[in-house]
Parts: sequence; C-alpha cells; structure tokens
Amino acid sequence: MAKIQYTTPEGTTGEVELTAERMTLGRADDNQIVISHDSVSSHHGEVAIEGDAWVFTDLGSTNGTKIDGQRVERLELGHGGSFTLGHVDCVFVGDFEEAPAYSAPSRTMSSSGYGATQIDSGRRTGFGPKAKPKSHGYGPLYALGVFALLVCAYAAFSFNQMTA
Repeated sequence: MAKIQYTTPEGTTGEVELTAERMTLGRADDNQIVISHDSVSSHHGEVAIEGDAWVFTDLGSTNGTKIDGQRVERLELGHGGSFTLGHVDCVFVGDFEEAPAYSAPSRTMSSSGYGATQIDSGRRTGFGPKAKPKSHGYGPLYALGVFALLVCAYAAFSFNQMTA
C-alpha cells in the first residue's frame, strides 16, 4: 500500500497510508490525511491516482508545496520522492511491486505571485514559539482593579489628613 512519511521541523514523525483513490490532506480534522503542524494549511492539497501514478495537487495553500525549495502546484509522486508541505518534509513510499527504483517527479512551477519569489533558506527562522502569548481579554479588568485600589488609597489618605 502506498503511503506518505513525514517529519516536522520539531522532529515529530508520522506515516499515513493512501487507502482511497482520492484523499484530501491538511491540518483540519475534516481531511482524510491530517498533518497537525502550523505550516500546513487547513486544506493544503489532494493526493489522487491518475492513470498509473499518484499525483499531489496543491489547493492554494499559504506556505505552499515545494520540491528542492521550488514551489510547485502539482507533482507526480514517484517511490522515494521527497517534497515539502509548508515546513514539513515528506517522502512518498509507493507500492513496491509496481514502483521503479526512483524517478524524478514531474512538476508544474508557479511562475507568478508569492511562489515565484526566491527565498533565502539560510535566513528562515521557522514558526517556533509565539513571541507574545494570546491575550484572554483581562487587560481592562486589571486596569479597573488598579484604579479602584488607587481610589481606596486616596480615600484612606484623605481620611487620615482630616482626622489628624
């Protein structure tokens, strides 16, 4: 059975079997293949059998699908072929009975838009932890509490000045 093996930048690995002729892939739970990583779009792409070959089609993902750093919209998957979904490295493992040793996957390059921009991979920092954690909206409540404490302190000070 054909499958996709993947490794996230954090080192998490996984393997998913291709059990249907057409399967959606993405971060959202409603996909047949779920890869839970922030760089993978919620509905990143689709894997399908076309003729004798498995083909991956990018569905307009934010971080794209790449081969050797070049963004592609569609690629034919060959046994042992590697590609990247966002920042997740993937390897296609075909059915051994029918798979050739290795053939370079065909690709369709995006010639315009963000995908056509060359990226200096040496400067890439990844997604990592967020610099600022998400606020829960308690800021105004804290400000009101501090204001109330200041009013109480002023009232106590004023009361002590009047009795002295």
